[in-house]
Amino acid sequence: MRFTQLKLSLLSLLLFSCANESAEEGKINGIISQMTLEEKAGQMLNLGLPSVLTGDYWDERTQVMFDSVRFKKYIEKLNVGSIHNTPHPHFLPDTAIWHQIVKTIQEASLKNTRLGIPVVYGIDNIHGANYVKGSVMFPHQIGLAASRNTDLVAKTAEITSYESRAASMPWTYNPNADVAFSPLWGRIAESFGEDPHVVSQMTEAYIQGTQGTTLSDSTRTAVCVKHYLGYGAGANGKDRANAVIPESMLRQYFIPPFEAAVKAGAMSVMVSSNAVNGIPCHANSYYINDILKGELGFDGVVLSDFSDVEFLMEAHEVVENKKEATWMAVNAGLDMLMNPYDADVVDYIVEGVETGAISQERVDDAVRRVLRLKFRLNLFDRPYNNPKEFPKLGSQEHTEVNYQAASESLTLLKNKGVLPLKPGTNTLVTGYAANSINVLNGAWSRTFLGQMTDFNDPTKATIFEAIKSVNGIKNTIYGEGTDYLTDVNTDEVVQKARYADQIVVCVGELPATEKPSDINELDLPQAQQNLIKKLSALGKPIVLVMVQGRPRIIKDVEPLTDAILMAYLPGQEGGRAIADALFGKINPSGKLPYTYPKYTGNILPYYHKKTDVRDVNWGYDGFYPQYPFGHGLSYTTFELSDVALDTDTIQGNGSIKLQATITNTGSCKGKTAVELYIKDLIASVAPDSKKLIAFQKHELLAGEQKTIDFEINTEDLKFVDVKNQWVVEPGEFSLLVSIDPNKPVQKTMYYKN
Repeated sequence: MRFTQLKLSLLSLLLFSCANESAEEGKINGIISQMTLEEKAGQMLNLGLPSVLTGDYWDERTQVMFDSVRFKKYIEKLNVGSIHNTPHPHFLPDTAIWHQIVKTIQEASLKNTRLGIPVVYGIDNIHGANYVKGSVMFPHQIGLAASRNTDLVAKTAEITSYESRAASMPWTYNPNADVAFSPLWGRIAESFGEDPHVVSQMTEAYIQGTQGTTLSDSTRTAVCVKHYLGYGAGANGKDRANAVIPESMLRQYFIPPFEAAVKAGAMSVMVSSNAVNGIPCHANSYYINDILKGELGFDGVVLSDFSDVEFLMEAHEVVENKKEATWMAVNAGLDMLMNPYDADVVDYIVEGVETGAISQERVDDAVRRVLRLKFRLNLFDRPYNNPKEFPKLGSQEHTEVNYQAASESLTLLKNKGVLPLKPGTNTLVTGYAANSINVLNGAWSRTFLGQMTDFNDPTKATIFEAIKSVNGIKNTIYGEGTDYLTDVNTDEVVQKARYADQIVVCVGELPATEKPSDINELDLPQAQQNLIKKLSALGKPIVLVMVQGRPRIIKDVEPLTDAILMAYLPGQEGGRAIADALFGKINPSGKLPYTYPKYTGNILPYYHKKTDVRDVNWGYDGFYPQYPFGHGLSYTTFELSDVALDTDTIQGNGSIKLQATITNTGSCKGKTAVELYIKDLIASVAPDSKKLIAFQKHELLAGEQKTIDFEINTEDLKFVDVKNQWVVEPGEFSLLVSIDPNKPVQKTMYYKN
């Protein structure tokens, strides 16, 4: 497979890379030896682009004009290490404008500064190069996780890098490696879901696709993996909320994706805005210095998030002033501070070294990491690109990969035989998400929140427009029904539905991220539920399409539907993919990347403890999700058979092999993921209900069989013990192989020392 081949290519370059790195470190040390303290501190600053433009930071702009005084101060005199952000949240530059922005900054950095150190430009490429006009916008990460296709994830990342580099932006603030513990969390859409193994595998694939075999390739960008650590586990489900995570849980669930990222060669890590156990992550030396840089051996750049040094004072209240906050963050291991508005932190770093609050060695280490990133990106020799050399930006080739990603993310949750729909049938399409590109795209789509329609591509189809193309104009009726929270014209829609043979109701979430994405209840908004209830009274088949990052609770309306398709936030090609899935042009193959809850008071990840599911009758039947993790139907059927182990015991550091046959027993071609879980029956720490250790995705023709193989090794059996160490204990384990999580095939195995 392509992803595997890429990993082999990386290994083959190891010796060559080591030699190059030795020469690289010599160059870095040479530059550091010439730098003044202020120049070193300047390299540790990540400044917002509007700070060197005319006007105030948040002033609305329709063109880019540099402020000559501030530009000279920050770029030429201070030689800042990095610039980030767009000219304005409502201004979308094309590659030519981006080229001019970055070229102007880099030419000044190289030619008008004492040491000629280039800037590294960073940007939030959340689901594509979403701040570059004309770029493709892929499904958000939660949909990519549902695809269970690591090769496809790597390809989307590769395209994102290409299109970002077309705009001369070489540093990608992504992927999101947060384990999403709470379905209330708005940024769950930007994550790979609740499972540490899926998050780790997808993160690794994204990094390999982004960075390739060498960052000196002008089509590749450096990743900034985020958000370290525990960002997706806020105790109240809100953005930036304090998380309460014992160290054993931290090591079992939250650190592994970042460890995988480091092993995959991630060049930078962004620290989380929240606190864990009351300690702000930006001030947590144990997490950054001891674990990330120490235990994991990370030698890249540790970057703060937007204004989060200042927030140590303002939000976390752990210091009295920003100077102390700066010292605290740098000593905790931050190498670069995203301080968007000005350069005050540079003065604080200088003062910190001069007074002994920060060691010279700490600053030199930070600068060394920043320079290493710049050398790896070849910015000293090629600080910007010619956009004319990137003809594939927004191309048909990239668009088709986008369509495939959207198609494979779609997850069929329910089907009482109504899907696929027959083209040419009178169909009513309605609902908040039915005729909106913005809802399909979600946040980080041309603008921060993704709610503005000004930048929508008129060539991209909404769900209604795509259904109309497949089903025919005369056979397709539209009615708005509701907006996100309120009724618009549901009674009128019900009247239109009387003339339809089938109804497609498209519900969804308001595009938002970070604090604006906070909600107080997980239920699907009542107005959208009421639309379904009113339409159900007609007794006609109802297909529910859900366009949402979170699993919104639907227990009251689920029984009123005949089929449910989960689309997540599928991006620009989402409308086309959804229509094609509904009418059978493609066969859904997604698997849920999180547990879909049925009740607000019964929210658990699938890897819970047995005591978590004690029921009111003192039994163990207290876990009843709407749909389990890994659930996902198809228009065909698959069967697992001949599941066998080559031996039933692992001894020491050995391994065993599991082989199975998968058969497409249905009448059409289809793809499905096969997942392998392990369950430790007895352990010194209460074992999880099960743990995912591997998955594979396969495509089979009707009637086709394939033999599949898994290898289970000692590492797969380990858990974090009471001393916070990864251990494996002798005993019995269950292996669970499944296509349907409700019907696993079980095998017993043992471990001996």
